[in-house]
Amino acid sequence: MERMKGAVKRTFFAGLVVVIPILITAFALYWLFRLLDGFLSPFIHEVAGREIPGLGILIEIVVIFLVGVVATNVLGSRILNWFQTLLMHTPVVKNIYPTIKQLVEAFHPSSSSSFKKVVLVEYPKMGTFAVGFLTSEVALKGDPRNQRLYSVYIPTNNLYLGNVALFKEEDLIVTDFTVEEGLKIVLSGGTAFPPAISRPNRTQLP
Repeated sequence: MERMKGAVKRTFFAGLVVVIPILITAFALYWLFRLLDGFLSPFIHEVAGREIPGLGILIEIVVIFLVGVVATNVLGSRILNWFQTLLMHTPVVKNIYPTIKQLVEAFHPSSSSSFKKVVLVEYPKMGTFAVGFLTSEVALKGDPRNQRLYSVYIPTNNLYLGNVALFKEEDLIVTDFTVEEGLKIVLSGGTAFPPAISRPNRTQLP
């Protein structure tokens, strides 16, 4: 009897492991769809006289693509640069826009300000290691040793919130994870960590 109970319990929890991620993913996608589609719903309802599910998000995708087309040609790039300069000189906006722009660019692989490497650092205390993303190299001006420090972004409970710390090269454990794999590890709460971590040569630092 106890063996049967154990088997039923294991089977039930095995089902939960499969079903719960699917339900959460479906709910998240539904919520995101409703959120994005809802932005233009009043406008579409005004023009068409009724709601058309999915049309709002389709229009948004087309608009984003067209902005990308404009941004990748010379004339469009100049117009966007002028608009961004205007934003940078607008009170309040100038304090918000650059931060958001840099954060978004950090996830773009071809951006100069994107995450370079996934590293492990002893943080916030010795003996405790945290996953971080290498962002840039910083030179200490006037240092006779010509010492260079590396800026590392260390996410907290939310990926878009975190701390920035400067480390010496010898204090970095560089991993062979891609940025995508590093993000997956952070978002999964560490459950996506592989059983072993490879360490490439430090000469691969930017």
